[in-house]
Amino acid sequence: MLKLLWKGAALGAAAVAGLSLAIGAWGTKPANAEGTLVWAQPAAMSLMDPPQSCGWLTKNATHMIFDGLVELELGKPGEPWATLRPALAESWTISDDGLVYTFNLRKGVNFHDGTPFNANVAKWNYDRFLDPEAPQYSKVGAAFLSFYARWVASNEVVDENTFRVTLNEPNYEWLQMGQSSCGQPEMISPTAYEKYGEEDIAIHPVGTGPFKFVEREIDVMVVLERNDDYYGEAPKLDRMIFRQITDPATRISALRAGEVNMVTEPTWDEIENLVDEGFQLLLQPNVPSVWYAQFNMKNVALQDIRVRRAINMAVDREGVAREILKGTGHAEHGMLSAGTFAYDPSYKPYPYDPEGAKKLLAEAGYADGLDLSFEIFDYGWNEAWEKWLQRDLKKVGINLKLTKLEWMTYLGKWLQGMPEDVAMNSMGWGWSIPYWTAHATRCDHHPPNGINGGWYCNEKIDALYAEAIKTQDKNKATELYREANRIIMEEDVAFLPVFSYHNPILLAPNVKGFVNGQENWYDFTLPWIE
Repeated sequence: MLKLLWKGAALGAAAVAGLSLAIGAWGTKPANAEGTLVWAQPAAMSLMDPPQSCGWLTKNATHMIFDGLVELELGKPGEPWATLRPALAESWTISDDGLVYTFNLRKGVNFHDGTPFNANVAKWNYDRFLDPEAPQYSKVGAAFLSFYARWVASNEVVDENTFRVTLNEPNYEWLQMGQSSCGQPEMISPTAYEKYGEEDIAIHPVGTGPFKFVEREIDVMVVLERNDDYYGEAPKLDRMIFRQITDPATRISALRAGEVNMVTEPTWDEIENLVDEGFQLLLQPNVPSVWYAQFNMKNVALQDIRVRRAINMAVDREGVAREILKGTGHAEHGMLSAGTFAYDPSYKPYPYDPEGAKKLLAEAGYADGLDLSFEIFDYGWNEAWEKWLQRDLKKVGINLKLTKLEWMTYLGKWLQGMPEDVAMNSMGWGWSIPYWTAHATRCDHHPPNGINGGWYCNEKIDALYAEAIKTQDKNKATELYREANRIIMEEDVAFLPVFSYHNPILLAPNVKGFVNGQENWYDFTLPWIE
């Protein structure tokens, strides 16, 4: 077990006796700071055009190339959850009825190709985001972009530096929705789009962000360089290189050899050794994601709620947190993550009860066992908890067949929804707003219009979400989100939540100033190489 410290203070329940690790790399940059940060990533990036892209690995590059009107504050890990800050909009106002958003845009901002950003460009981008007939809506990010765009009734240019968006109904989480890792409303250069076209703009990204795109070798690497003309504080790094190294052992070897200086999804068996060798381990101060399996409501066996309850009772979640996460995460019993204001740490409807699970399966007609299929993705240590799940279900008579897919292949299938013969699929996803669960649960978010690939539907849930986003009272919203979560988990049993964890990052000793923020992507303007 690891003892995890953050700025000298113990990190809640994750703190246990053992190795003491710093989880922040703060400090003041020397005047001559520079260098190249090379990040060994566990999977390939998707398309690098904000409305088409999907996945937190891609987001880490695209949000450095592009800016939205607003962005998440990623550099202040002391906050209880992520908050918004100005980006291309210096400020914004929301009308009393919650419908009209007026953005006061920065002056003198240019894209990387030298063309200006202004309100006309903002409108051009929003028109593209909002057009369901646009080509990007055939791509993986579309389900998420539509989740954001569906609320917009109109957008307009007020003057050169003022842009206005009007919603069709109040939604006090709307701006936060645009900060997802898929389908982001970030600004691209219309001139670059005209030059490269719909297909090639994704491999020639041109934004206004702190880094400029240099080159990409598909499934190998992406290279960015500092934008010295950035309107904000310029990055301290000269360059960033995102290298795809799928094998965990190879990533660690590259770190030890000095070929890379940042690794995510490290193998837990290696962490203590690497820290002893002088490498830095950083952990997310909060937990924005829930790792879960989604039940397929079209699967014959899983249409019986007793089977779904039995699966929830059969899984030793605490064992996953203890043995796989090594104390750096915690068991999850619901679909609201600890990174949201609505989280309830006391919510535990399904204790570990294998005998109770066997009884429910027998009542459902499966006393002699049951065969189910489970699609998973090939990504870092993800397979470890799914094999744990496979083992636990075997103990109660469920034979779980794991089908492992490459990440981008899996993502494409995930967004299509599960066919009847697939019982479950998995995902670890969310961000610091409780409304993210609506992505996977709303009745009108069945593929291809969303990511409710388990074909779940309960109109009571939709009504609770609709009421929650219309209130600015966080106490009232919390009650509504918790009630929705209770119905999803107890009345309908639509998911198997398993755990949340403090996303680990290993850094070489010469990486300074890195902050592991509240989401699964990072502000690369902060670090430097000593």
